[in-house]
Amino acid sequence: MLGTIWNTILVTPLLNLLVSLYQAVGNLGIAIILMTLLIRAALLPVMLPSLKSMKKQRALKPELDKIREKFKYDKQKQAEKQMELFKQHGINPASGCLTQIVTILILFSLYGVIRKFTTAEDIANINSLLYFPFLKLQEGAGINTSFLYLDLAKPDPYFIFAVLSGGLQFLSTRMTMGFTQMGEKAAKETPEKTDDMAYNMQKQMLYTMPIMNVIVGVTLPSGIVLYMITAAVFSMLQNIILNGPESMGLSFDKMKATVNKLTDKLRKQS
Repeated sequence: MLGTIWNTILVTPLLNLLVSLYQAVGNLGIAIILMTLLIRAALLPVMLPSLKSMKKQRALKPELDKIREKFKYDKQKQAEKQMELFKQHGINPASGCLTQIVTILILFSLYGVIRKFTTAEDIANINSLLYFPFLKLQEGAGINTSFLYLDLAKPDPYFIFAVLSGGLQFLSTRMTMGFTQMGEKAAKETPEKTDDMAYNMQKQMLYTMPIMNVIVGVTLPSGIVLYMITAAVFSMLQNIILNGPESMGLSFDKMKATVNKLTDKLRKQS
């Protein structure tokens, strides 16, 4: 029963979308990229509250710094005051949970879709799930799963996509975690740095998620890793557009200073 509902709500619609794009462009890799962009665009109404909440939190940084300084030896009181400040400004720190849940559900569904789509002997089954007759794939012709140097039905033999996925996930997580650096600063000011739960959770997410992406990317079909890479790039661009380069822990002044340092170093070496 649960499997039928899962297929009806997520797997079959995604399969139809992927087949439609594949029929239109004739390339599975491009079809996956386009499908990812469409899915992420459709999820914007769900993601916007979380992104707006992050922007508000950044604006409250001076007040949060004062709370951390005032209650740096009382983590429970610090957390209470932070939640009071968030409530006062209409911020829900858990607003990103729904986005994460939806993203994970789509990823699991997409795994089934791509596995089904890239299995040539399953074409008859795929055709039976399509909504419209004109979408039906030609049986016996097979499906072109080639993209760049990859076979999208198989893992990347050189692990390039897996490593790229992990690197992009690191950057994306860093951008969506607004307070890792602030948490680190507050933790350093206390002798018991290890008891800063928020700081430790953020640091774990920052590093464990990219590592998991690499491990998963080595074993999963590269078509799914292509989806993960495209989704990460979309998320990063979305954050930069809405929140500026500061959402990545960067600023134009810092970027300019970094470029100047590199330029001076190159001049000295030459």
